[in-house]
Amino acid sequence: MSNQNGFTVLRHEQKKMLLEKLKRRKATGYFRAGSFSDEIIWQDRKFLFPSPKKKVSAGIWVFRSVMHDVRMYIEDKRIRAKERLPVNLWNPKLEKFRGKITATDVDHAYWRIAYLEGIISDKTYKKGLELKDKALRLAALANLSSSKEYNVIKDGIVTKKTVVLKYDPILQKVYNNIRYTCYEHMTTLANMLGEDFICYKTDCIYYKDTHKNRELVQIYLDSVGLEWKQLIEANKPIKEEEE
Repeated sequence: MSNQNGFTVLRHEQKKMLLEKLKRRKATGYFRAGSFSDEIIWQDRKFLFPSPKKKVSAGIWVFRSVMHDVRMYIEDKRIRAKERLPVNLWNPKLEKFRGKITATDVDHAYWRIAYLEGIISDKTYKKGLELKDKALRLAALANLSSSKEYNVIKDGIVTKKTVVLKYDPILQKVYNNIRYTCYEHMTTLANMLGEDFICYKTDCIYYKDTHKNRELVQIYLDSVGLEWKQLIEANKPIKEEEE
């Protein structure tokens, strides 16, 4: 068992024991069944029970580490919100382009940006790259701004009544700044590519395939410390209706 940076991690089989304890004490709290772990909040403490089916117990540390690093980052600091930018952007003139295209994809973009901006530590960043399930890294960052719905525990019994516990607005601002920094880079590249820009989708940019364009994009990403891979045979991007 570990208790650090805001929550305690217990084995999944210990969940039943804690619920029995709450029942005996006729306690009040909150319960949530999550994708990676179940959660119980009681007496201002959060208990996490990693799912044995997803085999994420060894990686649950990333949630604690990210939260700890971000708390240190925002201490005595005024966080200014970045300009809101779209997650996807298209060049309307090239939506039906049929020529040869290529794409450059930024590797672990949000994670890398969080590191470059000093939001997460060098240790957290490097250890996070070793996680086999990259979704854990994304989930740990997204957790900064997530509102979650919990079942109310009343008199020690998990009821059907639910309540939404809100996120910390400062932590949400930090997470959004990570996202918008990524889209800032994509927008900069779009402007540099000009009429050859086709679209960007989150952290991947599509454009007319020329040696000059590839070099332009790659040199820029290198200059801002982002890691990338060139998609040799990029599929034509599809514009979804909601975009």
